Amino acid sequence: MMISLCSYLFDYFGNYLLKADLDKSDFTLLSRRVSRSATLDGGALIIDNGYSASDATFSISVSNLSLADRSAILATLQQHSLVVLSCKTGCFLGVVERVDESQGFKISFLVKSQLN
Repeated sequence: MMISLCSYLFDYFGNYLLKADLDKSDFTLLSRRVSRSATLDGGALIIDNGYSASDATFSISVSNLSLADRSAILATLQQHSLVVLSCKTGCFLGVVERVDESQGFKISFLVKSQLN
């Protein structure tokens, strides 16, 4: 699946089309702001504060990335705090929390807001 990763602020070199490996990536969007506390009677108190796209964290695994593309992506992520991610679940503004290169190239993307 193709995804787009672009710097939020204008940058000639800050846009990339990447092929995400669907078997190793996670684009799960749905999670609710829920907390649970145990009560003295053995039950639980559940507080549901609803849904927000900003609770999502995407794990993006990219395979077959050239050394030049890897260096360019890392340079963009070091220079720009906010990036725009377009994928099958929508278009999102967020920040890359970290890049893990221990088993390929894996990006952890924290969603700030949904743009679409």
